[in-house]
Amino acid sequence: MSSARLMATALLFSFCITITFLCILAWRKRASSGASAICLALSGLCAAIYNFGYAMEINAVSQASLFFWVRFQHIGIQFIVPFWLLFSLFITTKNRDLRPWLIGLVFLVPTAGFFASQTLGGLNLLHPNAHMAAGIALSPFAYDRTWPLYTITLVQSAYLAVSLGLFIRALIRGIPFPRSQAAIYVVGSIAPWISSLLYNFGFSPNNIDLSPFALGLSISLFVAGFLKIGILDISPLARDLIFEGMQDGVMVMDVQGRLADMNRAMRSVFPGIDIKEPLAEARMWDKVSPELLRLFTCPDSGEMEYQSEPKEGSPIFHVTATPLKNRSGKVLGKLVNFHDVSDLKELQRKFEFLASHDVLTGLYNRRYLNEVLAKEIEKANREQGALSLIMLDLDHFKQVNDLYGHEAGDKVLGAVGAICAHQVGRAGRRYTVGRFGGEEILMILPGAPLVEAYEVAEKTRKSLAGLRLRHEGFDIRITASFGVAGLKSGCDNLKDLLIAADRALYRAKASGRNATVLH
Repeated sequence: MSSARLMATALLFSFCITITFLCILAWRKRASSGASAICLALSGLCAAIYNFGYAMEINAVSQASLFFWVRFQHIGIQFIVPFWLLFSLFITTKNRDLRPWLIGLVFLVPTAGFFASQTLGGLNLLHPNAHMAAGIALSPFAYDRTWPLYTITLVQSAYLAVSLGLFIRALIRGIPFPRSQAAIYVVGSIAPWISSLLYNFGFSPNNIDLSPFALGLSISLFVAGFLKIGILDISPLARDLIFEGMQDGVMVMDVQGRLADMNRAMRSVFPGIDIKEPLAEARMWDKVSPELLRLFTCPDSGEMEYQSEPKEGSPIFHVTATPLKNRSGKVLGKLVNFHDVSDLKELQRKFEFLASHDVLTGLYNRRYLNEVLAKEIEKANREQGALSLIMLDLDHFKQVNDLYGHEAGDKVLGAVGAICAHQVGRAGRRYTVGRFGGEEILMILPGAPLVEAYEVAEKTRKSLAGLRLRHEGFDIRITASFGVAGLKSGCDNLKDLLIAADRALYRAKASGRNATVLH
């Protein structure tokens, strides 16, 4: 055995052992790292078969044994690259739901190449005119290169080009794994690609197949990277269970502000957008508000509230943006979290409504009325403006409860509240109406003189007098008495104004009810 063949054999067996070691390490990661670990292990196993078979090929002493070891090699040769492509897809694009037909398509040409290679010694579909040549420096295997071989080589080259492109993109972005990790993938992908092209197109010196050596070097790089920086430490399984299972929408931006990844929950934030689509990022930016865009591009942490569409019922999100940093503190990108606070906001809105409104009538409550009245009195005194107050009380309301029940009384209060709100709304000013007590309604009319307030009171009184409520077969009729007072000298504070309106109200009651009296 020549020294060159001896050295090559030793190197190939060393690579075979190293690659097998990698397969074991990667395979043991399958529970935590999922499909990426499995594909890396299988690709490494195929490379080990290739190295072992080529070591036996260059030492073959007969044509029969030579052909056997070439056929054996192709168990690995045809499937290294498909598994490598799947590994690159799983680890870079985070695509956990590859369609079965797509995986089958990836293996279509390699499988055809494998079966064609097994006809060596018979039909020789892949290796026409195969024979054992003499005087060749390393491998005695010689054959004619024709279109089937070139087709398989081009397909494998395309697979390697796609994988390399994915790794280069990860190297540029620094996401979804560190650049040092991506650099190992890039360097490890280039060497086998070049060696395969040189050999299969007949440019390799002395018919030496450099691919097993290149694969050995590449896999050794992956072993070093695996042991030192943990190539599979970013667990795809953990990502699936945690990242994809999160109820919050989460997206990852790179340092250039480009979309690197997002989970399924982001579809509720930007309906109809899927990161797998080529134009997903462009479509998303069309929906982003300027405020949200500033949060994305700001180098620091930040938060804001965001509503996907400015209409009632659209989800409301609390958005937080946090820089992603490596151990050295270098910013790699930004993690943006969208937490749906729609239910919380609705609950908050209900509490705010209950804090200022009366449940039965839907009008403002006494606490809110006192606050508004105090502010309007202060403003009117400061600006020397007009301010009027209308106080109404339902006539004989106790009889409604006694005769028809409290359910009927509640129904009457609701109808009265609706009429009062309608009349105030028709006035076209910034008036406030609310339930001041049991069956008492208060109307605050800033800027309105007594004459105008009297007109509003009369229109409301007549509307109430014409009210007919049907309840359990009975017609319920209701009237109200009104007292109207205005801000003036000697009546310029909240207490005095309320007393004045109350006195006018009781004069209306004393005059026979269903009347309006000015103070």
